[in-house]
Amino acid sequence: MIDIFRFILFRKKINPARRIALGFAALIIAGALLLMLPIASKTGEVTSFLTALFTATSATCVTGLSLVNVGEYFSVFGQAVILVLIQIGGLGFMSVLCFAFLVSNKQIGIRNRMMIAQSMGLEGLSGVVKFAKHVLYIALVVELAGAVLLSVRFIPQFGIIKGIWFSLFHTVSAFCNAGFDLIGDGQSVFSYRYDPLVLITLALLIIVGGLGFIVWEDIIKKKSFKKLSMYSKLVLISTVICILAGTVVYIVFEYNNAGTIGNDSAFHKALIAFFQSVTTRTAGFDPIGQKGLTPLSKVWGIILMMIGGASGSTAGGVKIGTFTLVILTLCSVMRSERDLVVFGRRIGHRTILHAMALMVLWFALTVTGAMLVSFVDGHSVLNSMYEVASAYSTVGLSVGISETGSVFTQILLIVYMFLGRVGIMTISVLFMIHSGKERGIKYPDGKFIVG
Repeated sequence: MIDIFRFILFRKKINPARRIALGFAALIIAGALLLMLPIASKTGEVTSFLTALFTATSATCVTGLSLVNVGEYFSVFGQAVILVLIQIGGLGFMSVLCFAFLVSNKQIGIRNRMMIAQSMGLEGLSGVVKFAKHVLYIALVVELAGAVLLSVRFIPQFGIIKGIWFSLFHTVSAFCNAGFDLIGDGQSVFSYRYDPLVLITLALLIIVGGLGFIVWEDIIKKKSFKKLSMYSKLVLISTVICILAGTVVYIVFEYNNAGTIGNDSAFHKALIAFFQSVTTRTAGFDPIGQKGLTPLSKVWGIILMMIGGASGSTAGGVKIGTFTLVILTLCSVMRSERDLVVFGRRIGHRTILHAMALMVLWFALTVTGAMLVSFVDGHSVLNSMYEVASAYSTVGLSVGISETGSVFTQILLIVYMFLGRVGIMTISVLFMIHSGKERGIKYPDGKFIVG
């Protein structure tokens, strides 16, 4: 397996963007083979390849969808494999490779620096190694802090060893926006829906992980909101707006729904709606029971899944910066402005086109996938859309289609999880690589009627 990784990562003829995709694929296959081992299940049975592949893909692509109850089905070994896949998939295997180079005191070559930069969303090679170090250090500090907070609840409930393991697993799962849980009741964090310590800790881990490596680095360097880059300011403001708007909308749509929060107190309605707003954009922990949501809440959830987290983060979706850029462009067009200016900076037309292309691609693939699932398995289009959007945006919230779906649907969801984690990132990288290319011939302008 090591030789396979070396072939993928260091072969000169392979495009760097393709190397990233192939690296993720190799990691998924390795994880699936490990999860198939008898030692990976509590009963000692060999896990079917489809179940193992689905779980490994979901973990590596930090999604959270699963065909089995992870806490009840997999042994400590199997859970550890899933945890490692989540950590590597969340931070990016190039970050882990960088850490391996640093530990072994080996020189990091130009090709490896290029891959690290591209996997983290950086445009240049300057300071790449230092940036990767900061990512690893921040991840370690944040995850340790989260584990300590969760241990306050889990150790008294499960004992020292199991409590520490649960705290560590759920911290990594939340920070990497994966949404896997070991609670064992098959209801995710539903049993902790009234626990502010657990929900708020998980929510903060999800938010920090979803802000992105670039925003972290900017905050560490500038230490002041006014000094932050235009992109960082936009991500932070948009994140706050999405969380607040999501909370309010879920309270309104679910206020009288007895199947979700209709019978809860005002405080608990707000707490659960807040967590649902945070987790729906990217994480996948379920505090409310997605099957019981009203149709309007499911539509709203699909929108939040599409938005996702920030670029270069552990989150999925088209990215919150991309979505915000499209909305700002719409506002600019309606005001008949020639250029889009954000915080005193002009956004290039090519960047705007790339953002719109990613949005259109997301809608096209999600709608197509939903129609296929609905046609093959007979589920409603809305529920099918919710499940497919959850897979493609690497969210992990489920209305039950993954577990009960046909083999076709499960394979389709595997493909969508992979595309959601690797495809959008790779396409974005290709946009950056080819952004400087111009046609050798300039054609005359053509008139086209819009609207």
